[in-house]
Amino acid sequence: SMQIFVFPLGQTVFFPGTSKPLNIFEPRYLQMVEDSLRLGTLIGLGFVDDSVQSFEATPGQKPSFVRAVMGVGKPMIIEKREDGSLLVFVKSHGKVEIGALVATDTPYLVCEAEFIEENESVSADQVMSFTTLNKLLGSWIAKNIPEPSARDQFLDHIKTPQEVLGCFSAFLVLDPDLQQAVLEENSFDGKIKLLSGLIAGGEILN
Repeated sequence: SMQIFVFPLGQTVFFPGTSKPLNIFEPRYLQMVEDSLRLGTLIGLGFVDDSVQSFEATPGQKPSFVRAVMGVGKPMIIEKREDGSLLVFVKSHGKVEIGALVATDTPYLVCEAEFIEENESVSADQVMSFTTLNKLLGSWIAKNIPEPSARDQFLDHIKTPQEVLGCFSAFLVLDPDLQQAVLEENSFDGKIKLLSGLIAGGEILN
C-alpha cells in the first residue's frame, strides 16, 4: 500500500491513458501540487457528487464523500500566473482504490491507496466493437479540433487501447456517473462492452 494526495472534484473522472488540465487557485491545492512535485507523491482526482459540500473525514476511516476508485497522476505546471494560480496538467499513472484517511497536518487529504491492475487484452470478439469506438473517437476529434497540427498532436497521444478507451470515455460519454462506471470496470473487454452499450443507448456525444 502507498499514500496519495486526494483532490476531490465535482463529477470529475480521470482515466488511465489520459491527461487532465486543472486550474488551481485554492491555497491548499496549490500546496498539494508543490508537495507532490517535491515528494513525488501521486495525486488522485476523486469523483464527488457535490463539490460544495464540506469534506469531513476521520483519520483511520475511508472518506465517504468521494468515490473510492480514482485515477492518479503526476502534475506538471504549465503556467504560473501573477495572481499565484496555476495551470497544471496531471498525467495519468493508472488507477487506485483509496483506503483510510491518514492523519497529517496538511490542509489537503492524504489517503492510503492500492493500485488496481487492469486486464489490458482485447479479445477477438471485442475487436470489431473496439474499432467502432476508435472510429467514433477519430470523427469526434476531426469535428472538434479542426486545426490540422493541433489535431495531429492530439492523435499522437492516442495510440494504445488504453489511450483510446480513456479518451473516448473522457470526451464522448456525457454522464459523469457512467464515466465513473467505465473507470471502475477492470478489463478492457468490459470497458468496450460498456461503451458499446452506451453508444446503442444514445449516451454518447456524436
